[in-house]
Amino acid sequence: MIERISDIGNIRQLNEDTYGILEDEAFNLFLICDGMGGHNAGEVASALAKETVLDFMKGIQQEELLLPSLMKAITKANHEIYALSSKEKTMSGMGTTMTAALSHHGRLDVAHVGDSSLFVVYNNEIKKITKDHSYVQELVDLGKVTEEDAKHHPNKNIITRAVGTNLHVEIESYTRQTDHEEIYLLCTDGLSDYLSAHEILEKLSDSQDMHKSMMELVDMAKERGGRDNITLVIFGGEALK
Repeated sequence: MIERISDIGNIRQLNEDTYGILEDEAFNLFLICDGMGGHNAGEVASALAKETVLDFMKGIQQEELLLPSLMKAITKANHEIYALSSKEKTMSGMGTTMTAALSHHGRLDVAHVGDSSLFVVYNNEIKKITKDHSYVQELVDLGKVTEEDAKHHPNKNIITRAVGTNLHVEIESYTRQTDHEEIYLLCTDGLSDYLSAHEILEKLSDSQDMHKSMMELVDMAKERGGRDNITLVIFGGEALK
């Protein structure tokens, strides 16, 4: 099962989110990006990151090379975006989040930069796998604000890491075993800023029409403001290799 949806939201003139899916012989790769920058630079950054990573990963077969290759692919995307932003004045400072999930041989390798999210839904519970690289998350880690206060903090959208904004990028990685009963959700902060994990769980748990549930989640985010682009990729079942 693989479902995806991307919505421009209520305010933005461009959709700077993008997602990518690569179904290969040895693995399935799912990724999501949320671009940032003036003019159309965020759109350029997120699209370039997606294309670079998908192209780099095509045809890699050896299991032990999959996660290292994914890390190299994101590093390559970082270099290409940074080089373009350095050359083109209208794209100066552009960058993008990147959260990528690589499913193979009963495990999920995750590579993550920024504040897009990966959740797992299983046994009527939801858990966030990724940890935001953001100013507010650092305040939470230091005990200066609570998780609840963080949701309404005026600086909640300031991220501390992005692909393409600096010459070097620090990528966080996670690995977990998978179960075919699990459902995974990749989403940009256009969804997670407006809905709680419990509300997401209510829509996705035991859903008989996953695409309809995704559309309802998007509608809820838009009803609450929808000031950002909203993108979701859901995968599970046979999509977990």
